[in-house]
Amino acid sequence: MPPKAIPALTAEIHDLTHELTQAIGADAVKFDEISRLLYSTDASNYQIFPIGVTFPKSAEDVSAIHEIALRYHVPVMPRGGGTSLAGQTVNRAVVMDFPKYMRRVRGVNAEAKTVQVEPGLILGQLNQQLGSLGLMFGPDPASANRCVIGGCLGNNSSGTHSIMYRMTADHVNWLDVVLATGEKIRLGKRAFGAENGTSTKLRAGVAQILQQYAEPIATRYPKTWRTVAGYALNRLELDDLDLAQLIIGSEGTLGTIVAAELRLVEKPKYTRLAIVHFDTLLASLEIVPAILETEPSAVELFDKMLMDRTRRMPDFAKKLHFVEGDPAAVLAVEFYGDSLAELDSKVELLRRRLKAENHHGVVVILADAAGQGDFWSIRKAGLGLLASDRGDLKSIEIIEDAAVPVEHLAAYIEQVTGIVEGVGAGMSVYAHASAGCLHVRPMVNLKTEHGMRQYRQIAEQAVEAVLSFNGTTSGEHSEGILRGEFNERLFGPDLMQAFREVKHLFDPYNQMNPNRIVETPKMDDEFLMRYGPSFGLPLEIIETRFDWSADFGFAGAVEMCNGAGECRKENSGVMCPSYMATHDEQDSTRGRANTLRLAMMGLLGMDGMQDERVKDVLDLCLSCKACKSECPSSVDMARIKAEFTAQYYDQHGIPLRARIFANIHRLNELASLFPPVSNLALKMPIIAQMASKQMGIAPERQLPQLAPQRFSQWWAKNLPLKSDLALKQTPLLLIDTFMEFNDPQMGKALAYLMAQSGYELRAQRLPWQGCCGRPAISKGLLDQAKRMATANVEGLSALIKYDPGVRFMMFEPSCVSALRDDTRTLVDKEHQTAADDIVSRMMSIEEWLDVWRIAGGMDKLKWDNQPREIILHGHCHQKSLWGTSASLNILRAIPNATVRELDAGCCGMAGSFGYEAEHYEVSMKIAEQRLYPTVRNNPNAIIAAAGTSCREQVGHIEGQALHPVEIVAMACGWRT
Repeated sequence: MPPKAIPALTAEIHDLTHELTQAIGADAVKFDEISRLLYSTDASNYQIFPIGVTFPKSAEDVSAIHEIALRYHVPVMPRGGGTSLAGQTVNRAVVMDFPKYMRRVRGVNAEAKTVQVEPGLILGQLNQQLGSLGLMFGPDPASANRCVIGGCLGNNSSGTHSIMYRMTADHVNWLDVVLATGEKIRLGKRAFGAENGTSTKLRAGVAQILQQYAEPIATRYPKTWRTVAGYALNRLELDDLDLAQLIIGSEGTLGTIVAAELRLVEKPKYTRLAIVHFDTLLASLEIVPAILETEPSAVELFDKMLMDRTRRMPDFAKKLHFVEGDPAAVLAVEFYGDSLAELDSKVELLRRRLKAENHHGVVVILADAAGQGDFWSIRKAGLGLLASDRGDLKSIEIIEDAAVPVEHLAAYIEQVTGIVEGVGAGMSVYAHASAGCLHVRPMVNLKTEHGMRQYRQIAEQAVEAVLSFNGTTSGEHSEGILRGEFNERLFGPDLMQAFREVKHLFDPYNQMNPNRIVETPKMDDEFLMRYGPSFGLPLEIIETRFDWSADFGFAGAVEMCNGAGECRKENSGVMCPSYMATHDEQDSTRGRANTLRLAMMGLLGMDGMQDERVKDVLDLCLSCKACKSECPSSVDMARIKAEFTAQYYDQHGIPLRARIFANIHRLNELASLFPPVSNLALKMPIIAQMASKQMGIAPERQLPQLAPQRFSQWWAKNLPLKSDLALKQTPLLLIDTFMEFNDPQMGKALAYLMAQSGYELRAQRLPWQGCCGRPAISKGLLDQAKRMATANVEGLSALIKYDPGVRFMMFEPSCVSALRDDTRTLVDKEHQTAADDIVSRMMSIEEWLDVWRIAGGMDKLKWDNQPREIILHGHCHQKSLWGTSASLNILRAIPNATVRELDAGCCGMAGSFGYEAEHYEVSMKIAEQRLYPTVRNNPNAIIAAAGTSCREQVGHIEGQALHPVEIVAMACGWRT
């Protein structure tokens, strides 16, 4: 049966906690329920509550954790990014989280092509740092943007280019390892290892095992090089024992890696991709051996299910341009070369080889970096894209890591297809065709008895299929709980005994991530599962404010998180800004989703969904909506947070500050009666002190100033000023709160442009007091937001009835997103069709101006032709929902302008978030990651930002940002 509560800590564990705190610091020890909850899952189907979590800052901390845990007979377990798919990073142990602090590059030797690193360093960040040297780490798992070096070592990871670079174990000189006793030793070949009594004893013990079990070691390992099952005794040589090879792939069961020296490879000079289309899946697999004769650097498979799922996700669908028609499968064949001419000859050789194999299908060549990047972004998101199905029937891990010799690949997949279909399930197949390691992911509902039977039946039968082709159950994802029980069949009793002896030699007390590789529990033990037939959600929110029917309920939306951890990436994209700032699991989208899911299970008590601790986990969510697009499963945490907050307020009441920010349009309306007085008051120290004390406003911030004249007032007076040219009508400009009261110059700039080009600008405020409802949504006042959304839908629908051809445009991206993305799920069902109609007519101002540009609207503008350097910072909602291409297009239309887009993620302001005292520090940390350095390092550049919050954040450091419309107008002579 699943747990009904998080297991309580004993008095002895409290003593352990105290000792750990004394040894490594209170900030590095967390044994509270929320922390244990957060680390109870990884990217697998399993869930086990740890004893506690530690965050070591040094090898000395790791040794202390081991020593203290051993005295209390408590297991320990290292953990990296938590992206494991087999359950190897969940256990009843003291977790050591390495990415929080132990994430440094210790040194690079470019001449020797080596690097020394700590285990918590993200692989993608390592390669970023090495890029300027023309070097990289060879193995490249799809999770490289968030998995860490320690995890690559623990799994013996490989990746898409394994036919060139093989496995992680092939790129390691030495490892610094802490044993169960707390002793640190260096392991490697004699040229690298530092001998001491312990390492000598381990060498002797391993040598004895190698001699005693020489026959099964020689005969019983899988006949494919792409295997990480068991302990790697087959990689060891008696004359120079490299015990690092035994630690690699051992899943933390023999020792904890605290440092490593890795060998590097040169980055390829040129690359090219050929996307080969097939009418059947088996045809694509049968031809792989022939393709390998052309010496590609990678051969990756996409099947129809993966392509179909990709088409459903707008952010990824636009990248699928390399697929023509509706093929059953495509193979992406990549080549490396030292010149473009070399690539030409390799592609031509591939074409001839395909023709010789009677393949006459489409072959699309991707020669440019952008096109190739689109392919690889989809390939790396494959797991999440397949998990994007709404509902309980999910694409899950069961046999996704089996590998067979390539010559048997088609026959193996044909057999596995029969197995999966035979139990009544569907499946997807994708990934590493070149290495015979295809990720087969059946569609199974683990919440049903039938689904659990399928889980077992598929695993049992697939193991027999793997064995019949001399393959392995694990080609790169490791064994964990999912595959460990099948090791006896794979290796036989003699090798399993050898593995037990290896485990006892290194870890005689069974302290190190116990019951993995040897003595593994059953893969379908319900007590270890994340989901199961007996699992209920007694606290699921049924009476919701948003319409969650597309997700099969609020719980379904939360459960869309499959744990893959894409939200833990850093230095790219937007998701997840708070995690990038804190490196805390609870501040990732995954951490928030897991907390809500387990709270709904009742594991935090029967009032768990009203628990302040759950609210605290959600607190640093900036509602940026990046997860809606960047998460391949499209987890919309902004909307989830708003729903939870509304439910939380039902019991706890709505705070004054939330009410004030949710009604900022009303306050601005009042304050705008006397703008000079209001602005003077906002600058007075006593008012700032009151705002800080009564409302929790950060004293470092100053609330936005009001314009001397509201835009609607200016508009009423200047409406007759039109061009003498023949007029064309624009879409109806919906005046948002920020433009109305704070930034009317944006609207004036637009009016100037339209007058010059012969267009009549039409404008009016939104029906509900001029507000879209975004502040109310973000603050969780959803009853109010619902009333506003309904009024706006009814009012705009009336306009449509009067003018059936009308379209709408707005300046503020967060207002556009409120009407375009949130309103439909807020209004009652009878209003949803009308809301859909409004969505189809809604545009951002830049989208309209891009249409205007294409129609020749800029042709009549009088440019000043001054050189300008412009850096565009996109708003989070803009980047998530409709993109920045229109903004770039209109800015690049300015003569003599050099325009580039800043990959700065979130600015950190996020509406009211950055004004709130408790969020100020995080807000600034987010800005300091990429935005502020760019502003400081480019003093002569014009910063373009469509978002009010973004411009406020830039202004906070005495910079200035302008709306793209203002910049275009200024280039035509307009002045504020």
